[in-house]
Amino acid sequence: MRKSQIDEISDLLLSYSAGDYHVKGEISENVDEIDMIISGINMLGEELLSTNVSKEYFSSIFNTVTDMVVIADENGVLNDVNQSIINHSGYEREDLLEAHLSLLLSKENQGFFKRIQHELKNEKNHFTVESEIITKEGIVIYGLFTCAKIFDRFGKFNGYLISVKDITEQKEHEKLILKTILSTQSAEQSRVADDLHDSLGQELSMAQLMISNFKRFKVDDPEFMNLIELCDDIMGNAIKRLREICFDLMPNVLVKGGVKLAVETLVGKLKKSDNINVDFVSTENFPRLFSELEIVMYRIIQEFINNMIKHSTAKNLEIRLVETTDMIEVFMKENGQGFDMAKLVNVGENRGISNIGTKVKAFNGQHELKSEIGVGTSLQVKFPKI
Repeated sequence: MRKSQIDEISDLLLSYSAGDYHVKGEISENVDEIDMIISGINMLGEELLSTNVSKEYFSSIFNTVTDMVVIADENGVLNDVNQSIINHSGYEREDLLEAHLSLLLSKENQGFFKRIQHELKNEKNHFTVESEIITKEGIVIYGLFTCAKIFDRFGKFNGYLISVKDITEQKEHEKLILKTILSTQSAEQSRVADDLHDSLGQELSMAQLMISNFKRFKVDDPEFMNLIELCDDIMGNAIKRLREICFDLMPNVLVKGGVKLAVETLVGKLKKSDNINVDFVSTENFPRLFSELEIVMYRIIQEFINNMIKHSTAKNLEIRLVETTDMIEVFMKENGQGFDMAKLVNVGENRGISNIGTKVKAFNGQHELKSEIGVGTSLQVKFPKI
């Protein structure tokens, strides 16, 4: 073996280890075994050059796309992140690499990676879902997550690619629309309640008064007096029912006294009309809130109670209104028959729950519904103080 060929091989390997794949080894006229080795190293250099260009091209795309992209291994540990996720999250690259995906998720969303594993465990290639990213400063970014499996060139599973499109502006716009809709509904319900009370209610009261005046006249026919009594009772029941409708549409006590007083009134009516034991507890000196939020909180409680009366066999109901430093919480729990939570995926089965979710979303709230067959149902709703 000539010294020059040994040096040739050594120089080639040093060049390739430094990333200089353009260097080629010189093959002698002898074309012996050493030349064959040099030729093989040259071919390796060409392949490394091609592969390295592809990696650089991919890396360039990876770091210039506006969507946030992370690559996680099978356990949810981040192997790579693009520049967009660094810019949005406020974390440095070294903070994210080798950290778990849960670092970017809220406390309520810590099971999100398990959902990714579950959704993609069979032959499903990808799935898309809305969720949230929490920045280093605690700011919420609403995102459309597209999750897919990654395989190497041999077809072996190699982790997950998770792409997140920032839809925060879109979600804020949706919330504004929802608030407008809810505000319009409340205003219309209040108008209808006032119209019913001021027009039809007064007319019914006047009609009842006139019927009562018939009792002053002496009539020998007892059947006539019986009819007068029956009409008086019917009119009285109609007025009572009209007042209940007006209360359901927009309780005057809610507008004047706030959500706590309105719930106390609702609980009192519930105890009288239904055989249900209600335990209502509220933070001392529970504050007045802005009117739209008070109406939404009251409607949520009303919706939960209506669902309980219609679908449950509950005899006990617990309601709590709690004020903390930065949150307002509503908690309700009943001991009825419960239901299968899996049925909520069917649109026809979850209209009431969906209505609650819509109201909560409009005011940046969070809610958690739990139900167990034979045990009962509970709902916790939290709103940030504004």
